Amino acid sequence: MASKDSSSNPNAPAEWGGAVHGVRLYLGAVGLGLALFLTCLEATISKQLDHYIVSAHLYWSVFVPLEIGVKRGYSAGAKLIFLTVGFLIVWSNCSTILGVKFAVLASLFLFVVFSAGCAASQTLSQLIIFRAFQGLGGAGVYSLTLFSFVRIVPYKHFDKVSSLAGGISSLGLVLGPLLGGAIANSGSWRWVFLYNVPAGAISWVLIFCTIPSHFPNPPSGELSPTRKRQNWQTTKSFFGRVDIPGTLLTLSASSFIIAALQEGNSEYAWSSGLVISFFVIAGLSWFGFIWWEWFISTRGPATTPMFPWWLTQNRIFMGVILGFFTTGLPLFVCIINVPQRFQIVNGSTPIGAGVKLLSFSVSCPLGIIACSILAGRLAIPFTYITLAGIACEITGLFLYSEISPATHLWLGQFGYLVLAGLGVGLSVAAFYMAAPLVVDQKDQAAAVGIGIQFRTLGGVLGVAASTSILNHYLKSRLASILGPSELAALLKTTQFIRALSPDVQVRVQEVYALAYGAQMKLAGAFSVAQLLAVAMMWKTENVRFSKPKQSH
Repeated sequence: MASKDSSSNPNAPAEWGGAVHGVRLYLGAVGLGLALFLTCLEATISKQLDHYIVSAHLYWSVFVPLEIGVKRGYSAGAKLIFLTVGFLIVWSNCSTILGVKFAVLASLFLFVVFSAGCAASQTLSQLIIFRAFQGLGGAGVYSLTLFSFVRIVPYKHFDKVSSLAGGISSLGLVLGPLLGGAIANSGSWRWVFLYNVPAGAISWVLIFCTIPSHFPNPPSGELSPTRKRQNWQTTKSFFGRVDIPGTLLTLSASSFIIAALQEGNSEYAWSSGLVISFFVIAGLSWFGFIWWEWFISTRGPATTPMFPWWLTQNRIFMGVILGFFTTGLPLFVCIINVPQRFQIVNGSTPIGAGVKLLSFSVSCPLGIIACSILAGRLAIPFTYITLAGIACEITGLFLYSEISPATHLWLGQFGYLVLAGLGVGLSVAAFYMAAPLVVDQKDQAAAVGIGIQFRTLGGVLGVAASTSILNHYLKSRLASILGPSELAALLKTTQFIRALSPDVQVRVQEVYALAYGAQMKLAGAFSVAQLLAVAMMWKTENVRFSKPKQSH
């Protein structure tokens, strides 16, 4: 068993309980991989579709055609909030109560059905509602497929399957801008959602037919009538055992802090009562969540906690969680903001910006594969791998933040993006692989779900914070260049740049370049913060993956 305090897993089992073998393993892995790829791809693709709006309401933007009647909406914000807060962990909570297979199939069903609903939307209100429920399903697919990859294979193949899962996740996230640009150019926005329907249905059938109902636990034989009644009682008592208060508190805490960062220095001043109240509500909600998880973990056995309190006593695991959080921001900020820089500053088309991002999007999966080789074949501790990743991230991100604000495209910046992508891939994979190895097997689903929750939360907070940075630069540095009405028009849509004279266009683009540089400094600062996570994980015999010895 993977012990909390194990450094090299000397007593590691030959396989996890419930591992799948043969053809079922390969088909099940295809189903899980396809589902994971779809949710990761969809999470970033809509960000690139609205290449007209990248300023004041960047975080909330989604491409909506004129026939719907608007060019700015809150559907992407609703989807990302539902994907980020509460529900990533709550799906892990559901899998503990109802079973992993049931939870995966239920979440994938929601994702596919409401993807179809989004594609069929005729009004913005319909799109917002369907997108929110699509995000609810996508949260479960994202969290549970990443955990399922860990346990679907024998333990000795853990390093390979971790690399595969991380590579699929990373590839889906970074290909979103490229596919989004292609769809934006074609104008067929409904395909953002339509392609999820047939692909998701295939994934659902593969998972249903190949993954055992007892997964990830060992088979327990034919269910007796008594056992079936017990399972039915478990299903009936679901709402009594699921951590609904914890879900609502994380939803409140994350939503309000994201809204505060998004609206601060945009629609409202930082000192406004609304923004301050958002921060206060977020703080109280986080405090309430911490207290509630402690209470039900120590006093309330009837409810399954979203964040088991005993995990907070595991210093290594808390360091891993901090690592998840601090890697989320550089990953999301690069994926979302770098293509926007190419479009606004360098004049690239949406699909051209996606192609240029390949320097980052290819090197990131390569970093994940490198982590698998270093941790699996060479048994190098995860802390050492993370330090190498941090060094690459810091170097690449800070160098990229200092490139010239000129509008011409300097080719040297692609080398910086390759270095940053390699570092992000190494760090993301190291923390992901370490998460299930530093807790007991019964806590692995919760550990992976919590880690993914914090990585996505860090990413979305980073996008909101980087939007605030952009707004600050535009308002403080363009006031002397543009009139009040021109600045207001620019903050509504970057399409207004085309209406400016050529020399003013260049000056405005240079201000955007400086703002994007500041965003990269923020990402670099979070890369530095990963050193604290490494310090928390550090011990005399550092955590590493070691394959079990084969008996002869």
